[in-house]
Amino acid sequence: MVKNWLEMRILCKTLLTIIFSGIGAMHFYWAFGGVWSKELAIPTTSDGVPLLDPGFGACVVIGLFFGALLLLTHVELSRVVPLLYERILWVIIALIFLVRAMGDFKYVGLFKHVKQTVFAYHDTLYYTPLCLLVFSLIVVKIAVR
Repeated sequence: MVKNWLEMRILCKTLLTIIFSGIGAMHFYWAFGGVWSKELAIPTTSDGVPLLDPGFGACVVIGLFFGALLLLTHVELSRVVPLLYERILWVIIALIFLVRAMGDFKYVGLFKHVKQTVFAYHDTLYYTPLCLLVFSLIVVKIAVR
């Protein structure tokens, strides 16, 4: 069991590091031609038509986004800017993950209507819970600061 706030911060930081590193690395892998599990990460219509066709640029941008999140996880911005601004930034990031978890109410997230696709199965089992976990970890990270 977590004994104090410092241990809680370290736990949150460690889990966020693992998650951000993994997701970022996966997007760079896809950007440079990797195909393993790419089709599982793209929402499709009930007929199996992909809703996105992320190319090199999109995958690199998302990879860089997660790289920036990884960097933010380890840098104390409050040494440069007021703590309030750092917290506001983390709240915005947390809300991004919460909105992703809620979804578009059709193909993605907790309230999706199209549930019979391979993507929907993986979204329900992995992607949405992962977004909720990241949201929760960021909330704890903000609270224990």
